[in-house]
Amino acid sequence: MIEPVAPPAKVWTEADLAALPEDGFQHEVVNGELVMSPKNNFYHGDICSRLLAALVNFNQRHRLGAVLDSSTGFWMNNRNCRAPDISFLTKARLRGAQFRRHTNRFFPGAPDLAVEILSPHNTRSEITERLKDFFASGAQIAWVIDPEAETVEVCHSPSQRRLLGSGADLDGEHLLPGFRQPIADFFQPGDWE
Repeated sequence: MIEPVAPPAKVWTEADLAALPEDGFQHEVVNGELVMSPKNNFYHGDICSRLLAALVNFNQRHRLGAVLDSSTGFWMNNRNCRAPDISFLTKARLRGAQFRRHTNRFFPGAPDLAVEILSPHNTRSEITERLKDFFASGAQIAWVIDPEAETVEVCHSPSQRRLLGSGADLDGEHLLPGFRQPIADFFQPGDWE
């Protein structure tokens, strides 16, 4: 008896991902499959832009590396393509990978700092899988921001995690020495309210 053979899984490339239509979804590759997540809500975007602005301003003063937004793809060691909400790469990693500002490819590995802002559709297991990918691929720190609980989980591995409330500060530790940002700042009402 001849056994049916499953067709080979598609091997996604950067060109494949770039050719996807702007359809209102974020696109990543996980375990060889295209994963589409809905765009995020206004509150998520506001928190993201506040932290992104703080990190960009700090990095411009200290010239420590590159701060990137969620449109940036990273190839994990297992060939998953991840796009954290905010990423930071040190100068040493950028130089080691021979990346310049005009490099037109995804970074090979995880960012040194990966920031994820939870959305209503995120599950705990999904975040844990993302953290496993990040830390197995070179991340040193991850911040998981929970807008509903107004907390930040500071992770140094998928299992070494510390929860901070809105009375604490985010600390850049050895990656962004001197960076401190009150967590409560991310959850303040908008200036127009």
